[in-house]
Formats: sequence, structure tokens, C-alpha cells
Amino acid sequence: MKIDNAVVLVTSAGSRVGGTLATHFSSLGAKVILCDTDKRLLNETYERCALLNSDTYRFDVEDYSIASIKQLFELIEHQLQCSPDILINTLTSKAVPNIFDHAAYDMFSLNLTSLASALFGFGQATAQRMRAENKCGVIVNVIGYTNYEDMAGFDNASSFVSGFTQSWAKELTPFNIRVGGVIPSGEANGQNWSEIQDEVIRNTEYIISNEYFSGRVMAA
Repeated sequence: MKIDNAVVLVTSAGSRVGGTLATHFSSLGAKVILCDTDKRLLNETYERCALLNSDTYRFDVEDYSIASIKQLFELIEHQLQCSPDILINTLTSKAVPNIFDHAAYDMFSLNLTSLASALFGFGQATAQRMRAENKCGVIVNVIGYTNYEDMAGFDNASSFVSGFTQSWAKELTPFNIRVGGVIPSGEANGQNWSEIQDEVIRNTEYIISNEYFSGRVMAA
């Protein structure tokens, strides 16, 4: 797929990994649509992207519930008269609570539920539109983290990305929709993000550009 002619939706665009990828694809000339629940971080990413490409748009969402995601896509279609050709489905791993913490079960369940629902919700909404419009689209699931402590939840996030990527690829291949995943090295931490961001960018761009890539996860 030619990125400079594509409509790219970047979720959690205010996060470190989302902002990194949004800035890169803006520099390549794509129409980039940014969304996040954090208005301040979303605006920071938008300002960086807009300096590189005027064809950049932002939408803040209340949360990543199915209702909010549905409303987001309706706004995009109404205001921009388009839908994504490429979904950069970014998520941030969260630290696993201490097993001896009395609130550990509720916290762990909430973290996993929010992680899975966001990943699945955006993937489903995008795939439905790609199929309805007969698009040869691409979905790339990418993991990020905010600090070293979050690496404790990295395995959980990696499992979600690997599982969804493989199962979605099987379902969507008949509709010419490809799915890939990018997982930064588990040995990395917040202090050396600059050392791995180039690999995250390179792998994500490779998945999008390689028409034969689907159903696999690349390590950055």
C-alpha cells in the first residue's frame, strides 16, 4: 500500500508510541487522523504532526468503549467524508498489581478489560468499514509502555496483540484486509525508547508496505 495516498487512523495518539508513529506517517504525506482520551497529550501530538502535514486531524474520545468508538467513526465519516485505509492500533501496557494487594483482582481485571476492549473495539470498527467499502486495508497492532514498571504487564499485552493479530488475519484475509503486530523488545525500558523507536517505525511501515505480510508479529 502507498502510504502517501492513505488515510491513517492512529489510536492513543497522545501516548509515546502513538505519537511517534503519528509523527512519522504525517511526515510521509498521509492523511493522519489522531484520537485519544487525553486531550492535552492528543493536542501535543497534533501540533507536532500539523507542522509536518496540514492534512492532519484530531478527535478526542471520552473513553474506548464501543459506544465512543462508534461515535468517533461517525464523526470522521461526517466531517472528513472518509474512513481509514490503515489502522495503527496502539495500546500501552499497564503494570500488574502486587498479588498480595487486596485490590489486586479488581485492578488486574480492569486493566485487562480496558486493554482488550480498546484493541478489539478499534479493530472491529475499522474492519467492518473496510469490508463494507471493499478496501484493501491494513491493521497494525502496536504495544507501548510509559515506564519500566509497566513492563510487568508487558507479557499480557503481548499475548493480546499476538492472539488478535493471528485470529483477525485468518478472518480478514478473504476480504483483502491484512493484519500485523509490532512488539518492542521486553528487555527495553522507558530510558531507551529513543533506541527502539526507529525499529517500531521501520517494522510498522514494513507491514503496511509489504502486500504479502499478514498474521505475524514483529519484534522491535
